[in-house]
Amino acid sequence: MKFHAPTGQFTVDHKNLERAAFNMKAVIRHIRELSGRPLTKYKVDGPLENPEFAQQRVIDIAKSIGIDLGSDWGNELDVSDQD
Repeated sequence: MKFHAPTGQFTVDHKNLERAAFNMKAVIRHIRELSGRPLTKYKVDGPLENPEFAQQRVIDIAKSIGIDLGSDWGNELDVSDQD
């Protein structure tokens, strides 16, 4: 994102947002790999644990900068194609 001082406008580069979204999904993939969760969508049985809370924080970060990763909950994302 760039700020143009004379006009007070922000410019957001599409490729940078795509890269950020890809990297956020890659972080979720690593959280799952480290915690033994599946890389595809999965159901949470019982109370949420740290891996689910960590995934949710990534989704909240994405939302705060205007990126929709495609789900409100990390376990609802398929990250099997994120390298």
